[in-house]
Amino acid sequence: MSQPTFQRNRQGVDYGDEPNVQNLHAAIGREERNGRVTIKPFSVWVLVVFGLAFFFAGFWSARTGTHFTASSVGSGNLPPAAVQSTSPAVQTGATSASAVQSTAANANAPVVAHVAMKNMKFVPATIEVKSGDTVEWTNDDITAHTATAIPFFDSGSIASDQSWRHTFTKAGSFPYGCTFHPDMKGVVIVK
Repeated sequence: MSQPTFQRNRQGVDYGDEPNVQNLHAAIGREERNGRVTIKPFSVWVLVVFGLAFFFAGFWSARTGTHFTASSVGSGNLPPAAVQSTSPAVQTGATSASAVQSTAANANAPVVAHVAMKNMKFVPATIEVKSGDTVEWTNDDITAHTATAIPFFDSGSIASDQSWRHTFTKAGSFPYGCTFHPDMKGVVIVK
């Protein structure tokens, strides 16, 4: 009767002298001695390439004002005012005395004029309003901006997708800019 042979690192089990088992133990021993974890260079390069592609696509999208949403694709990237339908009175070609009177009454009413902060610019850069009108600045960029004309008004930091309003009570020309981005400049002309 043969006695089982116990060798070191076999933990008390005799696997015999099969070559596959010996090769497996030799491979495991080499990996334990080596102790290094290797990453295949292909996977790192793929991550770098795709990461750069996503970065530049996002940067280009923000700079050109392209928004990749279902609503912008369906409307052909038209501004919201162009997508909205016209009023029924304009569609039928009919005008009434009440429509004319309400338009005349609304001509003297205070107006809210809109300025977009888009692509590191004020759009429109120059805007004319009447005394008593309000200008609303909306940040359509990915970074914060300000609308500042010291000592007349200062919006403080306007975060992305946020707005700020100022009502102009005095006539004059009010040049303003973004304190974070000195190249961003605009003018409000109040009559």
